[in-house]
Amino acid sequence: KQWYQRRVRGILEKEQQKRDDLAKAAARFTLEDESKSELSDLEDDGDEEFMAAYRRRRMQEVKEKVSPVFGVVKELTDQNFCETIDSAAPYTDVVVYIHEEHIAACKRYKAMLPRIAREFTRSLICTIKASSAQMSSNFIQRGLPTFITYKAGDVKATWINIREHIGDDADWDLLVESLQEERILPYN
Repeated sequence: KQWYQRRVRGILEKEQQKRDDLAKAAARFTLEDESKSELSDLEDDGDEEFMAAYRRRRMQEVKEKVSPVFGVVKELTDQNFCETIDSAAPYTDVVVYIHEEHIAACKRYKAMLPRIAREFTRSLICTIKASSAQMSSNFIQRGLPTFITYKAGDVKATWINIREHIGDDADWDLLVESLQEERILPYN
């Protein structure tokens, strides 16, 4: 019964956090007083081309405030795994690459992760060793390398043993195309 109460309390806290995050994101969309006066001045001028440029600039500012930019690979441990996934913004894809250093394909694909992180900056790219996540030796032998994508704390997509599909030595283009087809990475 106590476990159930803690679980319910945890779910309620997570839902409240999501509502708080959405409220914060919505607050970022409101124009500040300075921007309102700037907009008023521009409207008085009547210059439509200038107004269009202003709108584009403001939309870009709003996008940058709402969508975090990452661009680097984050190494996870069993201690920070859940926290990283649960604390990500609800609109952020958290891509986790599960690997082991002694598997050649794992090394090869892990070497491509920094470039993936630089090109897919709206996704948080993470890695974790299967052994540090206390995964079974059977999974380590047969299931690696694996990608899992989380969104809003839930599993969005899973791709286990990518070697079965693209081999041990796929090039960059094949890897990215396959990750997009499997919904691990978004289409740009």
